[in-house]
Amino acid sequence: MSITYTAALSHLQASMRSPVRTSSESSAKTADTAGAFKDLVQESVVDEYKRKHPDHASHVDQQVKAGRAVREKNAAGISTENMTMAEYQAWFFALLDTIPYDSTRVNDTTTITISDKGWEQMRKDPDYEAWILGYFVEDRAVRNPFFGWGNNEGCVIFERFGASIEEHRGDGFSKSALNGSRPDDDDDDVEDWWIKRHKRMKKLLKEQVERDIKRDIAKRSVLQEEYSRQQYISSQRQHSFLTSGTVNAPGVPLPENPASSLNAALTYTSILDLFGNTMGNV
Repeated sequence: MSITYTAALSHLQASMRSPVRTSSESSAKTADTAGAFKDLVQESVVDEYKRKHPDHASHVDQQVKAGRAVREKNAAGISTENMTMAEYQAWFFALLDTIPYDSTRVNDTTTITISDKGWEQMRKDPDYEAWILGYFVEDRAVRNPFFGWGNNEGCVIFERFGASIEEHRGDGFSKSALNGSRPDDDDDDVEDWWIKRHKRMKKLLKEQVERDIKRDIAKRSVLQEEYSRQQYISSQRQHSFLTSGTVNAPGVPLPENPASSLNAALTYTSILDLFGNTMGNV
């Protein structure tokens, strides 16, 4: 339980009314009093949360009370003050394991993550430590309403805690959704959506590869045709120059703009893409 500012101030005023001391004694007493005053006014993150969210204060108090009961029942008389952080973490998880699940939640799998700042806050703030314990007392007591109705595999749950109640995040999903289990569905054509998605992506990838191959073949064919035509024209020019002394002999066609052939290839490619996209959306 945190100490209010008024109580801390009264403590400080009482110390100031003590008998006259030497300067060294007064300095030491002032330093001790200042340190004690600082410790006394330090607010628990639980009280801070309740001050910011007064509509949740009653619920938070219930969770803290439940957490304290867990500690008093299973760890009474044990001090964590001199524990190393590794020892404290092991002790806390062992205490957490004493909190039972409801019979309909026995197959749940829970992953708990606590940040470094969260561990430090828990260690120096007993109310916050009690709140986390109380949160799991409440959470594990909740029944699974679908147990016995095809959802007996349980849930996968992720719980993340930081240095304050606001930083807590919890997520969960059914194991049956992960495994694609549908006990009530005897239709072999109905598959898990993960499998359907994988097959769909595999099919689209195969179609894309086939279109790319056809596109490359078309481009190579056009370029090869253009190259052969240019080679023919070049040989005709050379023959004309050697026989008649002119570059362009009568009847020898002038080379066309190569861009026309490339444009034809690109047009063919566009038609392939359009056709492939249309078929993929069917």
